[in-house]
Amino acid sequence: MGIKKYYSNKDNTITNAFRANLLTRGTGSNMGAADVLEAFVIHGQTSASISAVNAEQSRILIQFPIDSVQADIDSGILPANTGSIKFHLNLYNAPHGSTTPEDFTLELNMLSQSWSEGRGLDMDNYSDLGVSNWISASSGVAWSETGSSIITGPNTSTTISFNTGLENISVDVSEQVYKWLGSTDNYGFLVRFPDEAVSGSDSLYTKKFFGRTSEFYHYQPTIEARWDSSRKDNRGNFYISSSIAPASDNLNTIFLYNVVRGQLTNIPGLANDKLKVELYSGSAAPTGSPLYVTDASGNSVNTVTAGLLVENGNTITGVYTASYASTSSLENIYDVWWTGSAPRIEYYTGSYEPIPVATSDLLYDTVYLTTITNLQDSYKKGQKPKLRVFVRDKDWSPNIYTVANATVETTIIEDAYYSVFRSIDNLEIIPYGTGSSNNNFTRLSYDVSGNYFELDTSCLEPGYMYGIKFAYYLQGEYREQTEVFKFKIEEDDV
Repeated sequence: MGIKKYYSNKDNTITNAFRANLLTRGTGSNMGAADVLEAFVIHGQTSASISAVNAEQSRILIQFPIDSVQADIDSGILPANTGSIKFHLNLYNAPHGSTTPEDFTLELNMLSQSWSEGRGLDMDNYSDLGVSNWISASSGVAWSETGSSIITGPNTSTTISFNTGLENISVDVSEQVYKWLGSTDNYGFLVRFPDEAVSGSDSLYTKKFFGRTSEFYHYQPTIEARWDSSRKDNRGNFYISSSIAPASDNLNTIFLYNVVRGQLTNIPGLANDKLKVELYSGSAAPTGSPLYVTDASGNSVNTVTAGLLVENGNTITGVYTASYASTSSLENIYDVWWTGSAPRIEYYTGSYEPIPVATSDLLYDTVYLTTITNLQDSYKKGQKPKLRVFVRDKDWSPNIYTVANATVETTIIEDAYYSVFRSIDNLEIIPYGTGSSNNNFTRLSYDVSGNYFELDTSCLEPGYMYGIKFAYYLQGEYREQTEVFKFKIEEDDV
């Protein structure tokens, strides 16, 4: 899956700006039910706001359900190793008819006090009184510092830069979320203009974002958990060890999926959930003595230890893996999985065809054709279909014998990524999660049958058509493929 979105459960705008009469300030006003959020600094609108101390300001309070993040970690939906997750805060620009500042920064701070959202709506005349507001965090409880209360110290704040002022916010807040998942209480974020802007003389009016009550589903504030969920089963692309390849590329991993009555299940009776794997040659079945290979520690062995797959700190039920390097160039290799102790019980015998690593005297460009073999026309919101991707060379030219006697084999793309967009306006919903800075969060898995990925539709709004596109990392660059695959999220049943 690789990505999960968490929507804001509380937000508000607080201000000390003057009301329309320019005589009294709206410090007691609440805008917790408004569908936009607003940050500004205004100097000199009245004689009372010329000094830095008296500058008019508006700030944003926003909180996310970190307890839901922890629950998903506990249940195995998110990686148990939280260090393998990147958390990104997304706030989306709300267009408006007022002046928008250019070339500025906003500051993101962790709040240190609990606060009430409130039900105020008026963002113009500040006529809706309530808490939270500029003075009070909640009923009868003042902010420890006027205008909010924040945590200070390492990794408690960050800054976001804007050029045109129309940009969205998409910023890494992993360190802050890690603190909330640890021992720091979650009171959310404060978004504000930095002290330098307040103490300056330039008015910065006004930057707006869509709030959590916005009618625009995909513009509501979110925190995205992003992680690399791809599985790399080399049974279909097992490469023979070569001196021209790095040691890490010579190491291959093959999988055993123990499916019992449709469910992945651990094999009972194994010591520490460990298996042994032996490799054999043979034309139609394993024959002779086990072949020697190099294990993950660099030792020459004729029996490899296999165990349950561990992904980002989570042990995966019923999925066993064995990793090793092999110099064998035999046409067929058979892998036999057994107990490793007496009495010998053989659980599975598989096979694969090793692929040689080859150099070339020219750099050629391969063009691929891609299709999703099991994509349905529509899905219910919340479904998580596992989509199979079939890839082949565009220039593949079968002869009559090939068509009659062979199944077309898929080409495995080791670095393939997907993205999802809304068809009606090309709005990007899930971007390509390419590169380590993005945690490769939309990288496709692969096994002997080719590439695949799980699509979590819980972040898609019903009633719309969506499209899937792919990008492949080939010869040092990302290449977006031309095909688009469309599906619809059905309206909820009434």
